[in-house]
Amino acid sequence: MIESYNRKTWASRLQKAGLAVLVAGGAAGAAQAQTLNYTPSTAVNVAGTYTDLGTTGTAIATANTDDDNSAAQAIGFSFNFNGIAFTQFVLNTNGLIRLGSAAPSSVAAFPPFAQTPESGPISGTNAADVNLIAPFNLDLGPGTAGGTEYRVVTTGTAPNRVCTIQWKNVADKPQAASSTIATVIATQFDNFSFQVKLYETTNNVEFVYGTATASTGVSNAKYAAVGIKGAVPASSVLATKASTGLWSAATFMVGPYLASSAGNAHNVRQTALPDAGRTYRFAPTPTSDAAVSVIYTLGKIASPGALPHAVRAVVTNAGVSAQTNLDVTLNVTGANTFTDTKRVASLAAGASTTVTFASYPATLAAGTNTVTVTVPADGNNNNNTATYGQLVTANRVSYTDPVAAATGGIGLGNAILASKYTLPAATTIGDVVLTFAAATGTTTNTAPYQLVIYDASAPGGLPGALLYTSPTQNRTTAGGTVTLTVPNIAVPTSFFVGVKETSATNMSLSYQLETPIRPGTFFYLPGGTATWLDFAPNNSFRFAIEFGTVTPNCVPPTTLSVGNVTATGASVFFTAPATGASNYEVLYGPAGFALSTGTLVTSTTAPVPLSGLTPATTYQVYVRSNCTAGGSSSYATPVTFTTPCSPTQTVAAFPYSQDFDTLIPGQSLPCGFSVLDANADGATWAVSATNPNSGANSIRYRGLVLNNVVANDWFFTPPLALLATSRYQVAFRYRGEGIANSPSNYTESLEVKSGTAATVAAQTNLLYNNTAITNTNYALANGTSVPVVALLPAGASTQYVGFHVKSLANQGNLYIDDVAVTAVSITATSEALLRAVSVFPNPSTTGVFDLEIHGANAKGSLDVQVTNTLGQRVYTGAARDNYTNRLDLSSLAAGIYYLQVRNGDERLTSQVSIVK
Repeated sequence: MIESYNRKTWASRLQKAGLAVLVAGGAAGAAQAQTLNYTPSTAVNVAGTYTDLGTTGTAIATANTDDDNSAAQAIGFSFNFNGIAFTQFVLNTNGLIRLGSAAPSSVAAFPPFAQTPESGPISGTNAADVNLIAPFNLDLGPGTAGGTEYRVVTTGTAPNRVCTIQWKNVADKPQAASSTIATVIATQFDNFSFQVKLYETTNNVEFVYGTATASTGVSNAKYAAVGIKGAVPASSVLATKASTGLWSAATFMVGPYLASSAGNAHNVRQTALPDAGRTYRFAPTPTSDAAVSVIYTLGKIASPGALPHAVRAVVTNAGVSAQTNLDVTLNVTGANTFTDTKRVASLAAGASTTVTFASYPATLAAGTNTVTVTVPADGNNNNNTATYGQLVTANRVSYTDPVAAATGGIGLGNAILASKYTLPAATTIGDVVLTFAAATGTTTNTAPYQLVIYDASAPGGLPGALLYTSPTQNRTTAGGTVTLTVPNIAVPTSFFVGVKETSATNMSLSYQLETPIRPGTFFYLPGGTATWLDFAPNNSFRFAIEFGTVTPNCVPPTTLSVGNVTATGASVFFTAPATGASNYEVLYGPAGFALSTGTLVTSTTAPVPLSGLTPATTYQVYVRSNCTAGGSSSYATPVTFTTPCSPTQTVAAFPYSQDFDTLIPGQSLPCGFSVLDANADGATWAVSATNPNSGANSIRYRGLVLNNVVANDWFFTPPLALLATSRYQVAFRYRGEGIANSPSNYTESLEVKSGTAATVAAQTNLLYNNTAITNTNYALANGTSVPVVALLPAGASTQYVGFHVKSLANQGNLYIDDVAVTAVSITATSEALLRAVSVFPNPSTTGVFDLEIHGANAKGSLDVQVTNTLGQRVYTGAARDNYTNRLDLSSLAAGIYYLQVRNGDERLTSQVSIVK
């Protein structure tokens, strides 16, 4: 079972699970898996009685009570295991026996570190570590009570004899800190006794646990190996539980144990001791063994909103022989009664099938149901029945079984976990209930998260349109349930309700194990990716996500539309419902905005005017009715509209960037840009989807190879409002025409100028000139490139930057993308120093800057100093004139700093920014 999950854990679990499948699927692995006819489905966890052997039987001699193997000991009868008849075993002091006369691979037969059960003999591949029976495999030593011993006795009469092997008064040894483990992991059980019982004829194996005495040291999780192994790890049957979980809650899995970070071993700690007599029983696979593996239904079901509903169950043939005409029966008791039987015509040994029963009736009585699925009695009746709790309410829906306890908490950090629901009809969600696991030990967990609701419109029925995002919430360390009210979100028949982690912290959303997990239901989206992943088949987490449906007291407006759109305003039109509404709420924001962040306007009539909009922006509008009977309707289907460019487009906020990817409908250029075909040959600059550096578009000059006309074409930026207290740097990407990674067959020529107007005559300040452009991969032109891009003129002014292609006749195409203008607050005591110094990039995402100094007329090195916003000096150094100096501030935290460059009595102060 899972202690906790993070991104590395899940990736490891998926990778390791896939590897295990490959090993078991090979010829050798498959053969061995068939030989060891024990499976998780035939293993049970039951209460029992522990009886100390006292002085009966024979004490097993070992050289010491730390790490040692005994001599071969007699079982007293023939015990069949892994296709072999054994009459002897060898005991290892570390809670392990090997059947036969040979010893395990080492006297130190335990996981090399207490937190790596996957590296121990039960999951290892050493040829000597076969036919193992491990009731409690850890690094064990003598207990504090003394009297540590090992003993064997065979009781009963043939053919029903029992061989009991006992470890008495042992303790798990502390695990020292290492490169694998950061801190010492203390002893958890000061004294512990346990037994292995081998049964004649039935060939059952039992682990029986006595009373354990908790250590007084620090409570730590330890990952023990508990189970049986044949010839390969993939054929082993292993017990698994969380360290804080009851021993009675342990379940069984196919080996091997995965990486310790996956937490799927038999985890123990001093705060969760075994109950005396706790017994894990492993029975060989019978000839006939049909098993009900899991039930798929709803833990809370709304009547009639979630009806009709069909219960499903996974039935597995865990026996040796094929099953034919197998009857599988559903029986619902409690507040409602319902019965249905389906027949499985044929089911091969080892195969599973999903049985779908008849649908529930159209209505159910409120109350508690018990859902039971059974198969007929056979060679193993321990797995013939499965149950699921179910609460019938008027409007609640969830997958979580209300009778079963949560298994643990799950999270990935910066990920989204979502459950998919499909109801018979579209509905409206009024609230969502989430349950979080409590933080363990002394740790705290107040991870931030958001509730998200999607439709299922993406290909494959995956999450599509985002219907709702809540404000950011913080879970409490205590965990438990939290109810989030949502503004009556209308959802289609299929939709997703999820939780988005807004930090790298694992939010620990509660889950229950479901094995195998129902496919197409529980999904996650790792942070930084765009692909939703199904938890099936490699994970088993049923999320604790519940929602409530509502029936609003009135209906939303219809025929929603937007008109009278200007650069800063618009009007919202709709048709009001005939009755039931007192007024209307219009909620709007940038397309895709979270409803909690939108701007709200209330009106009693339509149209509703919107003002203060941002030019060249796409908006989304929602409208709903406020009901005269109280509450509000769901939102009408939203509409989008785009404001045009401002007629007085001026850029005053820096940094400014343009990637040519966003064009206003009906416009061929970004807002404020203009093009001049100065030679009137019809070949000029235009936005193109061919060969962008980023995103979808670039701007391209498409030359006419055979027109014998020299290129003479410009495009101009919007006006840039420059301040006297800052200096401004232009940067852009460029490339020629041709096959990437090879020189172009053409040579392009480009100059970049600035001036007070978007005209050729006004472009008087040369910033950049390159007459030999042949690169077919994008190159960066900036303050440190060759050729360099000069700073825009100092002082307050309005400047237009013009890009002028002036290639010779019959050349090719020239591409420009990702134009940027950055501003740096700067002061200097001399104009020469002001013009000589530039810093790029600024801001820097790494903390490393190029400090370029050209023409400072310095007689020696220049002094460099950096201070923080408190005036504290954080860097000192020197720089050379006419040189690009490396300024490495990568050790500093993100923030604003002040760079001072001094040349004798002259000094320049510039603001630099680190945005890691």
